[in-house]
Amino acid sequence: MKIRKIFLLIFFFVSFQSVQSQIFITQSINILQGLNDSTITATVQPQINSSTLRRIFDGNHLTEAVIPSSNFVVTLKFSDLPAQSHLVRQAGMTGISKSKIFLWNNGTYSLETANTLEDLTNKTGSYRNLASNRSYSFFGWDSLTFTNYEIQYIRMSLLNPTDTSIYFGEWVLDGKLTLTSLHVTPYPPKVLPSTTLQLDTKVLDEHGRIYPYQINEPLVWNVTDTSVAKIDNTGKLRGISLGNTSVSVSTESNSLAGTAPVDVVTDFKPPKAKTKIVKVALVIQNPIIPQFGYRRIHQKWAWYDPLNMVNLIKNEFLTASDSVIQFDVVETYYDQNIFTKLDTSYMTLDQIAYYFQNNSTLYSELKNIAEVQGRIKYDYNGMVDYYDFDTKRNNGVIDEVWVYAFPFGGMYESQLMGPGAFWWNSPPLAHPSLEKTLSVMGWNYERGLPEAMESMGHRFESAIRQAFGRWDYNSPKLNNWELYTSFDKVRPSQAHIGNIHYPPNGRSDYDWVNTAYVPTYADNWFRFPYLLDQKRNVNCLEWMCGHIGYMRWWFKHLPHYAGITDSILNNWWHYAIDYYEAVALAKKSMIVGVEDHGSNMIPDEFKLEQNYPNPFNSTTTIEYRLKKDSLVKMKVFDVLGRKVATLVDELKPAGSYRLEFNASRFSSGVYFYTLKTDKFIQTKKWFF
Repeated sequence: MKIRKIFLLIFFFVSFQSVQSQIFITQSINILQGLNDSTITATVQPQINSSTLRRIFDGNHLTEAVIPSSNFVVTLKFSDLPAQSHLVRQAGMTGISKSKIFLWNNGTYSLETANTLEDLTNKTGSYRNLASNRSYSFFGWDSLTFTNYEIQYIRMSLLNPTDTSIYFGEWVLDGKLTLTSLHVTPYPPKVLPSTTLQLDTKVLDEHGRIYPYQINEPLVWNVTDTSVAKIDNTGKLRGISLGNTSVSVSTESNSLAGTAPVDVVTDFKPPKAKTKIVKVALVIQNPIIPQFGYRRIHQKWAWYDPLNMVNLIKNEFLTASDSVIQFDVVETYYDQNIFTKLDTSYMTLDQIAYYFQNNSTLYSELKNIAEVQGRIKYDYNGMVDYYDFDTKRNNGVIDEVWVYAFPFGGMYESQLMGPGAFWWNSPPLAHPSLEKTLSVMGWNYERGLPEAMESMGHRFESAIRQAFGRWDYNSPKLNNWELYTSFDKVRPSQAHIGNIHYPPNGRSDYDWVNTAYVPTYADNWFRFPYLLDQKRNVNCLEWMCGHIGYMRWWFKHLPHYAGITDSILNNWWHYAIDYYEAVALAKKSMIVGVEDHGSNMIPDEFKLEQNYPNPFNSTTTIEYRLKKDSLVKMKVFDVLGRKVATLVDELKPAGSYRLEFNASRFSSGVYFYTLKTDKFIQTKKWFF
């Protein structure tokens, strides 16, 4: 069963108990959410449809799943731990201590667990039989409590001996959780003198998994050296003078606590995400028309040359993303094929010549047929099948498709096709043979570069909203996407960047020429996820009071950095390029802290320092020096010489650098990290 990714929710209930700086709680696993986000998969015998299956886990025992058989077996596989962050150790298992079922008939059930499918099938190794032919009663709950097992598979087998159907109301799984410490975010805290940074607190369990702070107990914040930085009782950190100190946070009862190093620096920058090459198949629907003297439509109307436009678009996004995204056209189709349908048939060259003969009345008629009557549609599936784009996408030959078509050719600005497709500035579109989602951009050569960037911008808005799961300026606590798109009209004096149609000072749609000044926090996005309180006034002069200027300004601020924050990649571009690839990457990513700028003094040598602390529990600091501009590669290897992480892989100016690295998903042991430039290589050892 194929299922898609959103974020797994953990609901905490039962009273808290504190023992020796630990808190023990019980959690219910939201199995339905896990099925939706692929962290849980289910196999069933006999087969039932997905809507029936979901009734078993929908939280309502009065919505029964009707299974037309006297026997029913459901197996759940936990493919990831139920957590919220990169700090999860990817063990692929979860703890279960209680099972509860509600049936609408009498019968018996068996319950089995294991850490591998082979053990479960063969009843060997990690296999445990928790219940055999246990009786359950009509319209009642049956609970089974057992030792808190770390498992990957759990299987329930049901039997209704008196009927040919089973009526399954609900299945609930609980597990015990030991919370051990608090985690400060963003980590490590960094501020500039006279600026503030709002710190947040997460909760870690004994496996390094991270959860939102939902304990009903006030937090106590402290800073070691108040001459360097100060912090108030809400966790707002303020830089006082250049230097280093540390911040601590604890629950009021001191049952949980955490610390983090604090740097007050002149400036800093996040490490940039690696460049992603995006392979584009280009389709140009711009036929040669005999009635036009064998010219193309764009030539007849003196519109933009689509080939030139593609090159301009590629260069714009390479610059706007700071080279994080590089579109490469790997296939071009500039033939006579037409995939625009008028009613039920593809448009012919004669029909196109009729409507595009440079007659404003006929052109208006075409617009009315397309936009008012809705009789013109673009056949996306027909195009994909004709050029074999489904196979090419499945095999990694292409990543997406760009189409340049004539105006009112039935295309959306952007379209997402395939399994798991969602709103992409247009309704999702299925395609049976696509194994991955395929994004199709639809442009027309009547419109110029700013309109093309705007179309891409709406695709970005759809993708990033999907990643955050919400876009609501009225939420009590705005997420980072809601902050980024804030503008003065909806959040007075709290504008950040704005959205594609509303700049920070926009009072109406497309208000890119507004000369009125408003306060903005825009500059802070160049240090994301460190959103400081730097604020200044802005008006349209910032983007030269034009459409293309604002598009460039908007994209330039979009985060394109390494690491993750609250389970979201700090490189938001990735979600708009390949959403599910970004989701998968976020699940396995480790945080690498921001790097300080190289110091003003150029070192007289290349050097890799010993990490500190060493040994360390989860996070360590690495410093290195470059005596000249260099292509720097820093990698981590295990004792068998296998590369396990790349910390740096980019050209850097001469200077001294420091980075923070979180290794919490690694197994304990000895590791080696190597700094390599064109003329220097050095290796150090750390203990984790």
